Amino acid sequence: MNKPVNRKYLIATLFALSIILYARTLNYGFVWDDERIHLSNNQQLIKGDVKSFWLKPYSGMYIPVSYTTWAFVNTFSNSNKKISPKTFHTLNVFTHTVNCLLVFYLLFILFKNQTHAFFGSLLFLLHPMQVESIAWVSEFRGLYSAFFSLLALISIFRYLEKNAIITFRSFITSKYFIIACVLFALGLLSKPSAVVLPFVISILVWCFYKDKFKLILKGLAIWLLMVLPILLITRDAQPNELIYDSISFWQRFFIAGHSLSFYLYKLIVPYPLAACYGYTPELILSNKLIYLSTVFLIVTAVIVFAKRRSQPLLFSGLAVITVCVLPVLGLIPFEYQKHSTVADRYLYFGMLGFTLFVPLIANSIKKYNWLKYVSGSVIVIYLVLNFKQTDTWKNEFSIWDNTLRHYQNSPKVYYNRGVEYSKLGKFNEAINDYTQCLALQNDYRDALFNRANAYENIKNNTAAFTDYSAYLLIDSTDGSVYYKRAYLNYRSGNIQAAARDAKRAEQLNFPVGAKFKRMLEARGMQEKPLDTLK
Repeated sequence: MNKPVNRKYLIATLFALSIILYARTLNYGFVWDDERIHLSNNQQLIKGDVKSFWLKPYSGMYIPVSYTTWAFVNTFSNSNKKISPKTFHTLNVFTHTVNCLLVFYLLFILFKNQTHAFFGSLLFLLHPMQVESIAWVSEFRGLYSAFFSLLALISIFRYLEKNAIITFRSFITSKYFIIACVLFALGLLSKPSAVVLPFVISILVWCFYKDKFKLILKGLAIWLLMVLPILLITRDAQPNELIYDSISFWQRFFIAGHSLSFYLYKLIVPYPLAACYGYTPELILSNKLIYLSTVFLIVTAVIVFAKRRSQPLLFSGLAVITVCVLPVLGLIPFEYQKHSTVADRYLYFGMLGFTLFVPLIANSIKKYNWLKYVSGSVIVIYLVLNFKQTDTWKNEFSIWDNTLRHYQNSPKVYYNRGVEYSKLGKFNEAINDYTQCLALQNDYRDALFNRANAYENIKNNTAAFTDYSAYLLIDSTDGSVYYKRAYLNYRSGNIQAAARDAKRAEQLNFPVGAKFKRMLEARGMQEKPLDTLK
């Protein structure tokens, strides 16, 4: 009989592989929302104003634990008031590495087989869909939430392992349950996606400890009291326009069917992957194949449910995957849905369900030896795809170039790349991207404003004037746009129009400089002083 590999070697292998795979990201910069929302432009975080994150939501989410940790890390990384990307990338890589080790320990408790636990955690570590959560600093939120959730899972299942006979009272008063409650709260306050944890625990208890299922279920019902406040705060922090009144419940059901089909397919065939897939509700509903995919899912679900007792791992794995992405399938509107209903990061914790298939694959290999080579080939392919996908997160251009190579249906992607071109002074390229963005969404105000700015920079004032005017037809309450148009009117010699726009800018609380007022008056073409014009 072969001697089992020392568990320490397996743990060391997972640790080393994680560092090797993701060490490249330490030299990557900030991208996307890192700069615009969460870190570089987050003055509360830069100033160390941790209290503000606990008092109210920030940027539509109440995640004070994540922001507190970022603020703490920033105190050690801030150099000359400039945040260091390397420090935050290191935090992401370290957190994912620890999560992989926690998955190994959890699977070992559940499977009672360290080989199965190793390959399950290996899958969690290197699956290409995990790359976004690790390489994108902003998604530390999801990594952190998963960290606390995995610790809570381990606490619950250690209790079940140590106690053959339990009662409801002994369970809810045990240190393991109390610790799990604290960890669950920390997970929720890191990212609300932890809301799925009680359901994941219930599924795993049903699969591995059926005799304790009902009792544990009663105990976990207490967690609903912890979930409700977070859900209400998050809902109230979301913009009102996210409520899709025009989309019926049944349409949302089909959107959810498409999204779940997407995740199940990408789990098996993780190519091509992108930062933004552009699958908005409107785009999904325009594809009639969503009805076929939803029907296929329902049939599959019925078959798997019917075989749940003979194939508990298959049923539980699919159930965990489904539960983990359920809040972001589209049944309930959420903020990012205006750009895409699906995203790789939403499946990070749900990858735990995919690891439950490892014993099934191992049993199949025993029957069919050739599957060993297929499984090995799949791992190698995943490694290669992981390496390629990690490369795409080097900078903004690599992210959006990769996305547009495969998906050209998101105005946000064209807009983001246009912004980067503008920063580099490549205004013609920026104009092309803003134009593509507006072709997909003609009322995209920021694209109109930025394209107008780009036109100004290449001295095409007529085109800039047209874009500013188009912007004001969509939103007539932006004083900065009136001011920009006032300046263009002044340059074209239309002083009266310039004065009216400047006056309107002031009425909308945009400060019009005294120098510009004097320039208007100096032209001697106003009938009245600027501050009296109507």
